[in-house]
Amino acid sequence: MKYLRPFLLGTSIFTMLVNAQETSDFVESRPLFIGVGFDYGYLLKHSESLRQIDDSFPFAIRLDASRQLLTKKAWEFCNCFPKVGISLAYWNWDNSEVLGAGVVALGYLEPYFYTHKRTNFFVRMGLGGAYLTNPFDEVENPQNQSYSTDLAFSLVFGAGLNYRLTDKVNLRLAAKYSHISNGGISTPNKGLNYPSINLGMSTSLEPVNYPNLTKVTRRKPPEDKSRLSLVHFSGWSNANVGDKDKFYVSCLSAIYSRLIGRRSALSVGTEWIFDFSRRELIQLEERDDAFAQGGFLVGHEFWLGKITFSQQLGIYYFNQYRITDDLYQRYGLTYSFSKKIFAGVNVKAHRHVADFFDLRVGYTF
Repeated sequence: MKYLRPFLLGTSIFTMLVNAQETSDFVESRPLFIGVGFDYGYLLKHSESLRQIDDSFPFAIRLDASRQLLTKKAWEFCNCFPKVGISLAYWNWDNSEVLGAGVVALGYLEPYFYTHKRTNFFVRMGLGGAYLTNPFDEVENPQNQSYSTDLAFSLVFGAGLNYRLTDKVNLRLAAKYSHISNGGISTPNKGLNYPSINLGMSTSLEPVNYPNLTKVTRRKPPEDKSRLSLVHFSGWSNANVGDKDKFYVSCLSAIYSRLIGRRSALSVGTEWIFDFSRRELIQLEERDDAFAQGGFLVGHEFWLGKITFSQQLGIYYFNQYRITDDLYQRYGLTYSFSKKIFAGVNVKAHRHVADFFDLRVGYTF
């Protein structure tokens, strides 16, 4: 027993010295990475109007530039070291006569976990735009029901594995889901929806040393664990009525959110939507229905500092003029300019078909 105490004491001192060495060796940096990748996917046929198009297996070549935030602040926030970057990809939709090709540019956030190990895990969230070469045309390209404008919005979500070959070179394998649509600016607008596999390689401009830091198990929560927000937004509906294909949409909503984890919150709320394409349809059909819609929302939010990413499921409780499903989804991204004022973008969709994108501004009490 008398020999055990010195051994335990020595072990404790050694452990403290190792941890101290790990902390003291950590020098904050933001290394720049340049990468190239190849994508291969499958274009989903989520609507009957797309069934006439042959199976398409799109493929792409992609260039990436990003900075990895090797900072204590990033580690304390998520136990990870995120990359913030931009991506530019050329997509061949494997159906040049109907769908043409596209160039997709994205800004993305990519948190990396277990970076001190040779094999580590990451997730990707991206938002951007696309240039599409062969939009719908009543005479020359009537089969393209997926998009009708040259410019469109693009969203991507994915996850993957990163393998570090050297202190500069990395290999990666990822699975992603992407959506492209014009957000209701013009019809038809069924969208391009495609899961894909990505194989890529990246290199930093200088060797990178990843520290092995102690996991932060009790992060400081936000000062306010609940939020009550009033939001106004505007957009253009995805409708084609008579000779018009652009209709204004306005909405008011109230959302209550409550923190349930370190960065996750549950939300409930209500919204009233005023889509003027519905009013036009009601007038053409000589009906006396109200064109406004009232919806109940429940969802989840990621509170990432000043950035909030939300996903909500809605159901109409007031919808006299029924031309869509009663259930719908919302996906949003907002930025808080202060504790009270925020703004952002959101997309409303019925299943895989986007109704409209909107720009929104809100006030948090």
